[in-house]
Amino acid sequence: MQTLLQPCSRRSPGFTLVELLVVITIIGIMATMAMLGMPKILEKGRKVQAVAQIRELEVGIASFEADNNTPLLPYDQRAAGQDTVYGEVNGEFSNGIVVSALGGLGETLLYHPVACDVKDINPKEQVYMVFKLAEKKKNGVTPDGVLNDPWGRQWMMAVNAFKSTNPNAVLVDMNTTTPGKNDSHLDTKGLAVYSDTEPRDQSFVAWTYGYDGKKGGEEGRGRNPPPYNGSDDVISWK
Repeated sequence: MQTLLQPCSRRSPGFTLVELLVVITIIGIMATMAMLGMPKILEKGRKVQAVAQIRELEVGIASFEADNNTPLLPYDQRAAGQDTVYGEVNGEFSNGIVVSALGGLGETLLYHPVACDVKDINPKEQVYMVFKLAEKKKNGVTPDGVLNDPWGRQWMMAVNAFKSTNPNAVLVDMNTTTPGKNDSHLDTKGLAVYSDTEPRDQSFVAWTYGYDGKKGGEEGRGRNPPPYNGSDDVISWK
């Protein structure tokens, strides 16, 4: 008896329509997850950049203070023994003074409200920091000479004047009448005061309000002062 051998059917190479749809669906889900997580990844990267900027500032200003035995302040502020905030949100003092002094730029620059002779602050014109130029006005020095954070705003910094150059000045722990004058307590005009932390007797601090540009986190909005914990702010003293 003759047996007829039937050829085995082989599956043609490639994907079926169902398999293609499954793959496309999986790729779409993964792409969506990546897009949703990307802002958090980018924001985390900016905070890392901000912390790095703070560390560089700390080293630069500490080196300046050690070398000159004086705070990084214009003459009038130093003579008065008055703490000074640079990069204030209302623009009282530009942090460009800090950039020029640490960069060793011997120039007289007009920074509202004072014309600051940088040579008075850094008479040796010693270079204590080399600042990188900001890309898209973020994370570096912009053409107008100010230092911006990774979100494109001026870094805020406060320098403690401690006691004035007046030999009759008396240093106290905290001056409640004229905050930040001839006292060891660093006055930041409330800009760096949170309900759960604030600078105390540091010679200088730096901080930024982060992505939203507002002090404290969303949960603390309406509280005066708001808490630091839970915010996107970056500070140097904690």
